[in-house]
Parts: sequence; structure tokens; C-alpha cells
Amino acid sequence: MLGLYPEIEPYVQGMLPVGDGNEIYWEECGDPEGKPVIFLHGGPGGGSSPRHRRLFDPERYRIVLFDQRGCGRSTPNCATPEADLSVNTTWHLVADIERLREHLDIEHWMVFGGSWGSVLGLTYAETHPDRVTELVLRGVATLRVKELQWLYGGGAAFLFPEAWSRFLAPVPFSRRQENLIEVYHELLSHPDPSVHGPAAIAWSRWEGETVKLRPRAEVIDAFSDPAFALAIARIENHYFRHGGWLAEDQLLRDAGKIRDIPCVLVQGRYDVVTPAITAWELSQVLPSAELVMVGDSGHAFDEPGTLHELISATDRFASDWVGAGTRQDERNTDMLFGDEHVRRYEETDGEVGHDWEKGAPCLILTTKGRKTGEDRKFALIYQFDEQNNPVIVASKGGAPEDPGWYKNLQANPEVKAQVKADKFTARARTLEGEERAKLWEKLAAVWPDYNEYAKKTDREIPVVVLERV
Repeated sequence: MLGLYPEIEPYVQGMLPVGDGNEIYWEECGDPEGKPVIFLHGGPGGGSSPRHRRLFDPERYRIVLFDQRGCGRSTPNCATPEADLSVNTTWHLVADIERLREHLDIEHWMVFGGSWGSVLGLTYAETHPDRVTELVLRGVATLRVKELQWLYGGGAAFLFPEAWSRFLAPVPFSRRQENLIEVYHELLSHPDPSVHGPAAIAWSRWEGETVKLRPRAEVIDAFSDPAFALAIARIENHYFRHGGWLAEDQLLRDAGKIRDIPCVLVQGRYDVVTPAITAWELSQVLPSAELVMVGDSGHAFDEPGTLHELISATDRFASDWVGAGTRQDERNTDMLFGDEHVRRYEETDGEVGHDWEKGAPCLILTTKGRKTGEDRKFALIYQFDEQNNPVIVASKGGAPEDPGWYKNLQANPEVKAQVKADKFTARARTLEGEERAKLWEKLAAVWPDYNEYAKKTDREIPVVVLERV
């Protein structure tokens, strides 16, 4: 059974102005020369997360994630009074995706979207089919009336009556037979926090209670967080009451525009949020699409059967990718990343994992998590100084902020290091002036990309010596 790839950090990230006072957060990770893919998160308003990066092989994909207007790290957040929802529509998001593609100088890319992201992915692909190389869609939806009425009109209540009663709780009894999406619009727009706050939690919790085949307390708690709930409830309700600004059946009717785009539809058989009928109906008007019905899954992307099929699809679509200007026989197909790199290095005392891409040597750094106090391990390129102490670079690919491991050692400079079989305790010290310049030059000689990273960021990239104690 296939699972998520190891944890990975962005090598670059930023904020992109998209008009109407909005800026969207975006990031890239994986291989800068890899196959471009854009991940479209759910909700609307759910935001992207570090786990979403791990749906793609970081050696073969240039992974682009962003937070859609009004949510996540994009500004303004929909939970704030200054957020103008009139400039937050499906068509604004389609334009934002194109603006991001142009900003990143990407000609074509694969589109991966789940739940609401499948709606947005279909809309984008049907609007810009010449920009899409492949489609991977999960928990397929098209925002037709029957889909919305299933979830918010009482259909799903037949399966989740207890959760439905909690969804109805903020609604006056006399109005429970009305269009609940419209009633909730009034509640969520109410200026009194004692009205819109409980309504937002009830709306968001309903999704949290139905998203998994087997409901999980930690998921429900996350959806019940007041700040998250207010943002996602307002955005979702705004989109759903307008039908996504799509004509009824528009995405099915226009599917012919994407008939030549390879497409995989991954659908949980027992998905209550976006029932399987929509994925099946899309496959009927898009015969070239591969429909994978997962027999033991609900809606969530990380249920084992669904996750296996998603990773299988992304692996397949990257199977023939060798990178811009790189021959297949020049690529190291055994390259390690993240947790797997650390594990193999420690198991073999560096026999596997010490010599990395382009011959760059790696060590294992162990820091104490500044928030958790737990050990956090990282594989990092190094060189020795004149005292035989390892020196490392906190580059994060030229991102605007320092990597997490550097923040950890700033909070607690006592660390552990392993260079091949040599394991020792060290104290981390950030270099300055001539000492930094001399060792930067030595490190850049084995990893020239450091010089390119430095051009991308306004911060001075830290150079750190690990002095043995």
C-alpha cells in the first residue's frame, strides 16, 4: 500500500498580489527542474498544508501549493471584517491560478485537486486546456443543486443524524424547512459574534464529522476551531449559495474541452461529502478518464485506499519525467529525501546517504524542537572548518525565512551530529564576517546552488559551525 512521501520543506515561497486588495501565499518544493504540478486544496477555504506536499515524488516533481483567496496564509483572511467576498469567486480563483503560473514562468503543469479543489481543477482545465498536461481529481464535485442539497438539505442526515442535529442547532426551529444554505448565510453575516460564532462552528463541524469513513476526534476538533471555522464557513457558504458561479451541469456539459487531457478520478465509494454519483457521471461524459472507485474509503484524501490510488496516479504521471536538459542515465534514481534519508543514513552509518546529489556530502543533525522539545533530525550538506568541525548552511532554497532546524538551534544550540559513523555532541554557532565568507565559499564549491539561493532572498543566509563539546 503506497503512502505519503517523506516530509519536505519549500525551497522558495512568497506572496503574490492578485488584485482587489488580495495577496495569495504560494510555495514550491521538490525538484526545481521537475515536472510542474499545482495542488488545489479543498473547502473552499481549507488552505494547503505540509502534508499535501507529500503526495508527489520530490525527486521528480516541481510542487506548487498555494492558499486560495481569503484563507490560510493569504490575506485578508475571510474571518476578518476587511475581507470583501464579492471579489472572491470561482472565476477570481481561475484568474489567480493563471497569474501564479505566469509569475512562476511555468508553461504547462499537471493539476491535482480534491473535493472543492476538483471543482476548481475542472473549471481551470476547461478554461485553459492548453495549460494542463494531466488531471488528478479526488472526491469529485461539480456544485450542482442536487449535490449541495444532498449535504445541506438533509440527504446526508439519514446517515449522520446525530451530527445533523448539531448542524441544525443554531437554526431557529421555525426556519429548519427553508433553504439552510440561505439561512446560514444570514447567521454567518450577523455582526454579533454570539450569533455568527456558533453558526460557523456548527457549519464547519458538520463537515468534520462526515469527512472520514470512520469519524476521528482530532479531525472534528480541528474543524471546530473558532478561527478556522469562521473563515471556512463564510467562504463555503458564499460559494455554495451562488453555485460556484457555474451554470447547472456546466462542468459536465463542457467536459469535451478536456477530452484529450489524461485524467484519473479517485473516488471513495462511501464518500458522504461528495457522493460517488458525480465522479461516475463525469466518467460517462469523459470516456478517456480513468475512474478508480475505492471500496473502503470516505471523502478524506489520507484514507489508506484513496491515498494509495492518488500516489499511484502521481507516480505514473511522473514515470517518464527526466527533467529539463537531463538524460535518464544522468539521474540518480536512488536519491533520498527527508525522513527516509535520515533513516537509511543512521541504519548504515552513512554508507547510504552520505554522498548525495552531485557528490555533496551529508551529515545528520539532531535538534530539539523549539515547541515540542522532541528530537528533530535533518540530513544536511556540510564541509569541515580548519578545526575539523562540520559547517552547514541554513538556506531553505532561498526562502524568505530561516528553516525550522535553524530556529530550533537558535532556541537551543546544544545539538547532536553524525558524520558517517562519527556521532558527537556539538554546540551550534552562527558565523559572521570573514569567517562566514570563507566557509560560504567552501560550501558553495560543493553545492553551487547556494549562490543562486542567496540571490532569491533578502535575508543573509546563516552559516553555522557545529563545534564539538
